[in-house]
Amino acid sequence: MPSFIDMHSHVAWGIDDGMPDRDDANASLRAAAQDGLVAICSTPHFVGGQLDDSLVEAIFARQKQLAALADSYGIKIYSGGEMFMNESFIRLLDEGWYQTLNNSCYLLCEFDVQRDIHTISAYNDYLYEIEVRGMIPVIAHVERYFHEGLDMDIIEDWKNKGYVFQINRTSLQGLHGSTIQNNAWTLLENGYAHLVCTDTHRASGHRVAILSDIHETVVERVGEAWATELFYNNPLRILLNRKVHDLDPDQKVEPQTSFFKKSRTWLRR
Repeated sequence: MPSFIDMHSHVAWGIDDGMPDRDDANASLRAAAQDGLVAICSTPHFVGGQLDDSLVEAIFARQKQLAALADSYGIKIYSGGEMFMNESFIRLLDEGWYQTLNNSCYLLCEFDVQRDIHTISAYNDYLYEIEVRGMIPVIAHVERYFHEGLDMDIIEDWKNKGYVFQINRTSLQGLHGSTIQNNAWTLLENGYAHLVCTDTHRASGHRVAILSDIHETVVERVGEAWATELFYNNPLRILLNRKVHDLDPDQKVEPQTSFFKKSRTWLRR
């Protein structure tokens, strides 16, 4: 069974719209372990206008509780957050009310998925605010912001700026509609995607802590080497604060190196 690292998960319970309680979180972790997940980055929502010091501390405390619970399943929990980019998110950055992915330079960020990116006039300004603070935006479920199909001018611009593209498992499966599914596969098969993640919110249903099903499909469509980059190697690079690799359709991806084999031991510490 292949090993997976999930960099986008709301498995920490009772702190956002994700897992409702500890029992559901426990069931989700059990399923994740059976599916081959060896590490999960806990990424609760950080929304401007909804947080204060006490709530941020509560998030941190719950992530520690999650890590202790996950340890019994052999899953390593890393801390992060999903920054919602609205008019007040800059205050969260300035106040320190956020977490990068495992204290790396990478910040998972999202726009409002109910809005097409073209209706968000300040979208590039928001991303710039992250850049000037020395962080690299990891754009959560990038495929879901293009309601009428991908705007490749925007995608190319973001790629040239070095932004990281995260794709949701459920998007590849068509659970957000055919347009979003086509967006997701177009990005993946043409070398724009860097990560495939669960965006787990529940212990049952669609948005669950499972990656093996979509991994099989990705292997069928782009090969095992690319799948390993998307589901393990690039996530690990982020955890280690290393540069993620772009996937070039015209270049062969080399097999996993000894560095990544050694890193499997590091993940279990």
